Amino acid sequence: MAQLLLLRGAKQLLTLRGPSGVRRGAALNDLGMIEDGSILIQDRRILSVGPTRRIENLKESRGAIDVPVHGCVVMPGFVDPAIHVTLFENRASSESVAKRKKALNFYEESLLLIRSCLQHGTLNAQFKVYSEAGSHVADVAALRQLATIGSVPVGTVRSLRLLADPFDDVKPDTLAARFATLRRRSLTQFLEILANAEQAPNEPFWEMLSQVGLPLNLIWPGGSAEVLRNLLALSHARSVFCPAELSSQECSVLAHSPSIAVFSPCKELLEERENPSAKKLADAGGAIALASGYDSKDAPIFSMQMVVALAVLRLRLSVEQAISATTINAAHAVGCADEVGSLEPGKRADILVLNLSDYREIPRRIGVNQVAMALREGSFLINRKRAKASV
Repeated sequence: MAQLLLLRGAKQLLTLRGPSGVRRGAALNDLGMIEDGSILIQDRRILSVGPTRRIENLKESRGAIDVPVHGCVVMPGFVDPAIHVTLFENRASSESVAKRKKALNFYEESLLLIRSCLQHGTLNAQFKVYSEAGSHVADVAALRQLATIGSVPVGTVRSLRLLADPFDDVKPDTLAARFATLRRRSLTQFLEILANAEQAPNEPFWEMLSQVGLPLNLIWPGGSAEVLRNLLALSHARSVFCPAELSSQECSVLAHSPSIAVFSPCKELLEERENPSAKKLADAGGAIALASGYDSKDAPIFSMQMVVALAVLRLRLSVEQAISATTINAAHAVGCADEVGSLEPGKRADILVLNLSDYREIPRRIGVNQVAMALREGSFLINRKRAKASV
């Protein structure tokens, strides 16, 4: 007989229910909130979600394990679209040579990072592998270690980051074969390209990438809006990782694109940059998501609670927009929105219970970890409340 679990009596239940596609415009502010809400879980998935009185009266609830979550905010687990990892040590200076880590050390460091992200509420994330040395062998080795870790305890998506157009020293056919091998071995789910913002796109390069069969992400450093428009037309990028400062023309291009613009407010904080581009883009109907942008050297922050707070305090988003951008839209950005990002029947039971009575307190309690419970696929990974379940 399938085990049933009832999370009962949340002060605020943020379901993020809404349209099937990425959230834009007014939909970004709709959290699908239910006061005094409950969730019924069966076989790792959400069976039903709604007001507590209705859920309690379902016949399936009668034999469920009861977990009271009174006075708490219950919401989907955070999805982080950008955690950067590399097989190379941080260089002491720009002149020093990057030293390659041992595979076992990289594995242990990555697993520790994943567990740390979990402690702060990230239940799914995209890990981006890159090397400043441009070593394909090292990148493949790192991807293999991440694949070995798999999706326990956090669901992972792997992306290979290319720092430049590599046609100068590698033939297109050779590159295509490399990427096709990575796709066939399921070592990476995305290719990510650092765009040249000042030059016209190299069309043969993008034509080669389109034939590999891997979805593409774009790193946009900021620059010509016309180049950005052409790149989006060539790449059909799922996500575009953007700096804080975007011109009105760049915002307009992204607002009319199906691509999701991803911002990393933690990195902008450390670089002392502040610009309301994310707000302008959201208000213009653009699709936005938020990421930690974690990098052990340049942005060593992985808490998505901090991301929500900084998005409100520095990017000028509403709390509702920030939560949508770190859950359902972030899930769309990494290609897993059919499984996670909202609390709806049929989706995986990846759920957070926050030690808050009102979700609007998240930015006011910046720096405090509010995760009381975390469930992934219906199983408790964190239970700081020490709640006693009963049948």
